[in-house]
Amino acid sequence: MDWSIDYLKNEGIVITKLSGKMDWEEHKKWGEEAYSFAHKHNCKKMLIDFRDMVPDFTILQIDDLPKLLEEFGVDPGFKIAGLYDKSSPHASEFTFFRNTASLSSINVRYFDDKDQAIAWLKSGEPGE
Repeated sequence: MDWSIDYLKNEGIVITKLSGKMDWEEHKKWGEEAYSFAHKHNCKKMLIDFRDMVPDFTILQIDDLPKLLEEFGVDPGFKIAGLYDKSSPHASEFTFFRNTASLSSINVRYFDDKDQAIAWLKSGEPGE
């Protein structure tokens, strides 16, 4: 598992890219680092590129992700855009998380195009 985290100052967006197989513990380590980085930059917009990442979570862990995000300081004013491969065998897990997150008022939306994801993050449109 590997990741990078960067800040696009002109857009006011934290961008992070994940690669390899990621289990729950690695996800928590990445989340602590990524969301701390966002808070350090007073940023509430994040683009997460999942296209090279293979999630290794149980359905119960996915269901717990909104609680984990709240622990990382994600509130309803935060916007998270994810890039994913719609043809991935894990695509349904991303849909399940988006639905679970929306029940917790966490703004998450998934895209297969980076420019569309950035445009949504920069817009006044809330999450789905």
